[in-house]
Formats: sequence, structure tokens, C-alpha cells
Amino acid sequence: MTSKLTTIHEQARSYEKIKSGEIIDSLYKNFVPYNEIPDFPMQYVSRTGQIIDIVDDAAVIIGTAQLRKTGKKVAVIAQQMPSSDADRTRLNYGLVKADGYALALNMMTYAEENGLMLHTYVDTIGGDPFEYSAGKLQSWLISDCQARMISLKTKTISIVLGSGGSGGAIAFQLAHRRYMLARAEYSVITAEGCSAILFRSADKIEEALEVLQPTSDYMLKYGIVDSVIKEPSLTSSDYKKKVLANIEKAIVSASEELEKTDVNYLRENLVKKIQECGGVERSEHTYQAIAKKIRSWLPHYAFGKAPTPEVSQMQIALYGAEPHFCNDEKDPEGKIVRAGCRKHFAKEEFQKNYFACPYCEKPNPIGGHEYLDLLLDADSFHELHSDLSVEDIDNRFNFYDYSDARRKNSGRTDSRDSLIVGYGYMYGLPVAAAVSEFRFMGGSMGAVFGEKMKLIIDYAIAEGLPLVVVTASGGARMQEGTIALYQMAKTISSIIKLKDAGLPFISVLGHPTTGGALASYAVQGDFVISERKATVAFAGDRVVKLTSGGRGVDPGTMTAEFFSKKGGIHLVTERSQLKSTISGILRLTPWFRNGQSQKEQQ
Repeated sequence: MTSKLTTIHEQARSYEKIKSGEIIDSLYKNFVPYNEIPDFPMQYVSRTGQIIDIVDDAAVIIGTAQLRKTGKKVAVIAQQMPSSDADRTRLNYGLVKADGYALALNMMTYAEENGLMLHTYVDTIGGDPFEYSAGKLQSWLISDCQARMISLKTKTISIVLGSGGSGGAIAFQLAHRRYMLARAEYSVITAEGCSAILFRSADKIEEALEVLQPTSDYMLKYGIVDSVIKEPSLTSSDYKKKVLANIEKAIVSASEELEKTDVNYLRENLVKKIQECGGVERSEHTYQAIAKKIRSWLPHYAFGKAPTPEVSQMQIALYGAEPHFCNDEKDPEGKIVRAGCRKHFAKEEFQKNYFACPYCEKPNPIGGHEYLDLLLDADSFHELHSDLSVEDIDNRFNFYDYSDARRKNSGRTDSRDSLIVGYGYMYGLPVAAAVSEFRFMGGSMGAVFGEKMKLIIDYAIAEGLPLVVVTASGGARMQEGTIALYQMAKTISSIIKLKDAGLPFISVLGHPTTGGALASYAVQGDFVISERKATVAFAGDRVVKLTSGGRGVDPGTMTAEFFSKKGGIHLVTERSQLKSTISGILRLTPWFRNGQSQKEQQ
């Protein structure tokens, strides 16, 4: 017997499901597409000032129209899933490209400048993960769409229609009134991708859905949507007539309510809802400033198997010291995904260079405390909230039980989750710091990650400190479903508060930085730095293959150097130079010139 979860999963992508185009044709009139709006911008400016031209994206419908019921002119941003086999290629299988997000971003600005309420319709399995969109800064655009929606000074309504997939969906969903059709789903990753990754099988869809909890009842319970719109069975003869009537009723009611409400209150209320998602149950936290002992550098083989004593002795006899080899990294099919220089050298030399090759600077992943030892002055780091774990998250957020996986990862580090936060000094400059703990579930973003980022930013604002963040993450943690996905918005909303307080935010993209981490807070830095030869990607090659029928991504488009050339990263530097680079940048900021330099003189 098919379960409710599986039934909704199948219906969410059905060709019979109501589509954005049908809603716009039925509920609106006088639709004007963006390309017929005079002087509508067709460019996006990158972090480094590069101009990126925008072209049409068939997977989005963007323009202005009048709501038939009220006659009010509004702005519309809608994602469009295929409604037939013929539509699949034309609409890129429902994957919105970078151009679509850039057009949406410009429409958000247009709506604000012209005082138009914004209606968004969410229906996508995710953002396009391939080379074309990467080259146009897909992750940066998804992050910017979230930041823009959270900050908008015009009123907004969003409805999840069918598939709410990953960061591609959250980019348009952060509205003042958030709705979802009863037979839709909203998820951090596709059930098929979750099944393949978590259960090593493409046939465990039901189990994957139980992990992801993507249905509207969960979204309402967790505060990710404000209301669920009734939706009749897709097989009923009057399905579309009824669901259109229900959508129209919800929009008209929300519009009337929003028109009576101050937009600043709406924005504050939205941020509150976002920041409560995955929040802690206990009401107060005590800043625990316990100085950490200097940790010795862990050997490279902490991430793999250590050689036996016999092998080590043989290597020392052959090479004169225990060697390290800068080899190519390959995928299971033998394809090179990260090229090494193939030189060998003493492991001690490798460790002294902060676990990066001393010849080509290709970095290996390191733990959060290793980053802190690298960046901060000796004995200066004081960790905050070190005791915070999933057990502290409000019990209304009922995650899939992955305690075995967490215990296994806890054995690799003394951190209780994937983010370490605190404060310390960098060449004498006081800073708040947040660093990913890659050894804990690949640095993945979950509720604890988002909560600790919120807490350290609150601390930075209270103490007037700049924030330095090092990201080394595989993205949002699928075991926590859409709650983990919402940490993208939660971290961005906190960063906006930091910027509103006038404090600097330096973001370091460590190795690797992928997925939801890259498409959220990590690219919102006032200055974005990356480690040389770090993997930086919208999604990892394995994830892309699992969720796109085996089609991979060119490894050359998944590097810090690639995104630096495209204008997404201000500076690429060796891991060993991060501390001096960041402290130098901080000394050039208004924060230093207006206050910190005076304190140092005193």
C-alpha cells in the first residue's frame, strides 16, 4: 500500500499538478513580461564588479500583472515545472538557471522601487547545477535572492505549488506570507538523491521521505510556511477549478491583510520566524569562555588509514623521512576531480604548511580547531556554546534519528556539531570567529550550525566585533530535512543584522565549500577569500550525478580559481597566508579606522 508521503511525492511532480503558467493566465490579467518593461536591467554585477549579461530562462515567468479579483498591479516571479514530456527539455527539467535567478533579483528591486506587491510561485526540483550556471555565479545569485527577499521594503506573498527543491526553491520563498499547497513538497534534496546517498540504493524512496519530512503538514508544524492551501485530488474532474479558487482566496485575503500592516513590522516578523526555525528549547545560554589548549597538528592520515609501523619504517628508509605524496584525486570512475602536482616531500613539511602541498598549495581538509590555531594568536581563542547539540533543539522539531552517525562523527573531534564559534585575537585585533568542523559530518549545516551562527553574530554585535567565518562544508544536512535547508535563510538573516550594525564580515571559503553553505552566508561577506585550489561548487560532483541521471560536472568549474575569474571571489591565497591577509583587510575597514585604532592607542 502506498503511504501518504509517497503519494504526495508522486503528485508533487505530476504533469496534472497545477502549474505557474495556468495560475497567471487564470488569476491575473494584463501580464507584461520583464522583456517588455522599459529599461528593465538585463545585467548582474558580481562581487568584484564584473558585469554579467542575462538572457531568458524558460523555467521562470517574470513580469507584472493585475490580480483579476482586486485589479491591483503586482510583480510576479514564478518557477515553471514541465507539464508534458515535450516540456522537459524546453524547461530544463524544472531546473532554474543562473539567468532566472538574476532576472528574479532584478524584479525584486523593480517591485520595491515601484511600490508593487510581489507574488512568487515556487515549483522546482532545484537550481541548475551545471557549468553554464556555475559560470554565471549560480550560488551567489541564490544567496542574493534570499538576502533581497528578507530585506525587501515591499510586501510579499509566496506559494509552494509542487516541488520545493533545495536552495533553488528557498530563493523565492522567504515572503511575508508563506503558503503551500497540500499536495506539494519542500525538501533539502530530492528523495531519489537522499536514497542514493544515505541508503546507497535508488529504491529506498519511502525511507528517504521519512528522513526528509517534506510534506506541508511538517512545513506548517516547523513554521516554514504560515498556512496550507487546500488541494483536491489530482484525479478529480474539477481539480484545477477548485485549486485555482483556493489559491485566489488565499492571495486576496493575504493581500488585504498585508496592505494594512507596516512593512518594517512584516520584515521583523519574517526574520523572527526564520531565526526560530531549528532554535534551541532552553531559554538562555551562558557564554562559556574557556580558553582552549593549543592543539598539536593532527597528521594527514587522521582522515584515512595510518600506515603500519613497518610501512612507515620502509618509507623513511626509502625517502629519508616519512613522505607525503601530492597525488591526483579521482572519482569512483577514475576521473580526476582534483589534480595534484605528484611531488613527494616529508610529511613534516606538509604539516608545517598547514596541510597544503608546499609546491602547488593544494589543500587537504582540516578540522575547525586547526583553522583556529592557524588564524588566531596563541591561547587567545575562547569558545562559546561548545555544549550545544541537537539534543538542545526545541522538541517540536522531530528529526530523523541519526544519533549513530553523530556518535561516529563525534569520535573524530571533540566538537558536538559542525560549527565552532567564539572570540579571540588576530595579530592583536579582537574578532568573533566561526569555523566549520569538517570532521563532523562533513561540516554540514543543520539546526545547531544555524543556531550557533546566530548566537556568535549576536555576540559580535553586542561586543562591536568584526566576524571572521571559515567555511568547509558539504552543504545542508539531509538528515534534518527542510529545517537544515532553512538554515541558509537563518544564517543570511543574521549576517544582514551584522551588516546593519556596521560590522565587517570576512568570509573564507575553505576546502571544500559546496551546496547550501556556498549558496547562503558564505558569499555574503564584505570580502570573500578562498584557499588556493579549494573545491568550491554549487553541488559536489557525486551529488550532481546522483540527482541528474549520471551527468557530471567539469572539475575545472568547481575551483576557487574558476569563481575568482568569474567575479565571485575577491582574493585567492595560500592557506598559510590567511591570517595576515584577513588582519590586513580588517585594518583597512571603517570599523578599525573609527574605533579599534583608538582603543589600541589607549
